[in-house]
Amino acid sequence: AHVLGEMRHAAFTSPKDELEEGCSSSQDGDEVELDIQNENNSEKRRKKKRRRRRRSHTGKQYHVCHPTKVVCNGGGMEHNQPSSSSSSLASPAEHAILQLAKQYDMTNSLPIDTKTQRLSRKYTRTVLLSGSTTLNEALQRANADARFLICYISKGGGKRNDDAIAIPNLLSPDAVKVMNRKPLGKKQSGDTASYYVWISSEENNRDAEGAMKRLGLKPPTSQKKKSSKKGEAAPILAIVHPSSAVDSSGKLRVVPKVLAQHHCHPPPSSPETLIAWMTSIRKRHLREYARLQHVRKEMELSRERSEGYVSSMKEDKAREEKEERELQLKRQEEERESKRKEELEERRKALLESLPEEPEAGTTEGVMTIALRFGDGKRDQRRFVAGGSSGPGV
Repeated sequence: AHVLGEMRHAAFTSPKDELEEGCSSSQDGDEVELDIQNENNSEKRRKKKRRRRRRSHTGKQYHVCHPTKVVCNGGGMEHNQPSSSSSSLASPAEHAILQLAKQYDMTNSLPIDTKTQRLSRKYTRTVLLSGSTTLNEALQRANADARFLICYISKGGGKRNDDAIAIPNLLSPDAVKVMNRKPLGKKQSGDTASYYVWISSEENNRDAEGAMKRLGLKPPTSQKKKSSKKGEAAPILAIVHPSSAVDSSGKLRVVPKVLAQHHCHPPPSSPETLIAWMTSIRKRHLREYARLQHVRKEMELSRERSEGYVSSMKEDKAREEKEERELQLKRQEEERESKRKEELEERRKALLESLPEEPEAGTTEGVMTIALRFGDGKRDQRRFVAGGSSGPGV
């Protein structure tokens, strides 16, 4: 049937129709060839782009400071840790916090600043670790900023089950946010926050024992002695009031006073439990907060007065030195002026003595008169013997 149809078409087609059909077929063929060429060119461009991507992606590792999805070498999507460039710019304290958070798989929940790609400043200022901040430094900072200090001391090096419960709750953004609240609420005039948290979870028993001795704390006794391992003490979670006292030498020093100690059997199991415990202690000791803020304000005023006194003493000393220099310069100028006048007077006397005697007034022969006009407008004249000498060298 197909062959018969072609024969019938050929029998009834004129040469003109064949010519037109051949032209249209040639145009269609050119269009098809052009489409094929365009497809080839686009395929070549796609291959070049793939090669460039492979070259740019070879040997590179993609990291970001906060959990996000990025395309890696394999083309998949995965979460990454903070980049090496941002971690190199981070402070030692921030780096220690990131390492501790990574140990407990809570890096994704940390507050990351989207602009700087680093931890927020309030967070790094509130969380203090024993590796970068000693207990004495934490107490002094808490005293200077009128805050209470939350101390968590563990000898397990982060390998205890209690550490896995307590440390993530202490590092949680919700708990740190509550630590940065104003303790006195609307009655408070300054921007003082409530707590600092100091965590010591390293395996160095000496540091932990020294901190416990400094605070006067002992590990809480377990109610289930049979189930507890021998020689394994529970961690310490306490809230300390960094009060001030004057020592024998007359200097101020920080005296820690324990306000509350958690039983830690087990530690606070959630951030909400920890927040409730912190809030109850804060409300119970509002007077201590007010006293800390009063002492801080007095210390700031005393520092300003001392700085003002020192600056005024420096200004007075600089003014006196300037006046002394000006007086000395004035004396030197007066001495030079008096010396110059003495020299002029001596020269004047010497010149007057060297002049010959003036001829008498009635003498006119062999006498000449010299008149002078000075800069101040005065005039003077004198008679000399004509042809004589008027002084030395003249």
